[in-house]
Amino acid sequence: MIKVMGGALTREKIVASCSKRIIIVIDETKLVKRLGENQPIPIEILPFAARFVASKIEELGGRARLREGKGKVGPVVTDNGNYILDVIFGKTTNLIELNQKLKLIPGVVETGLFLDMADFVYVGQRSGKVMKLNR
Repeated sequence: MIKVMGGALTREKIVASCSKRIIIVIDETKLVKRLGENQPIPIEILPFAARFVASKIEELGGRARLREGKGKVGPVVTDNGNYILDVIFGKTTNLIELNQKLKLIPGVVETGLFLDMADFVYVGQRSGKVMKLNR
């Protein structure tokens, strides 16, 4: 899965990594055929390294955009005091490899790619039914 909206993706990944079981609850609008297809991948970065990281991401084929605050001037600042780049990679087939390459870029703190982490996903449907997806 990709965690997109909040500014706590590093903290959420740490908590998830410490958990014995990860259960995710979403609605059916969040389901996609391929991760990264309909939304950018958020990447938490050190503010000092923003331009450098964006250029390295472009070398990997991504289009990076600094996430701007809504209702305020300037970039979104995470719970850790960092910035978020929203990156479009298009049809990326190997997200595990991409995640590893991104994490090797100096200045990248964490990615929003939560790969192979969820044990179960409960999907609320418009019909009122709930679908359970297993790993």
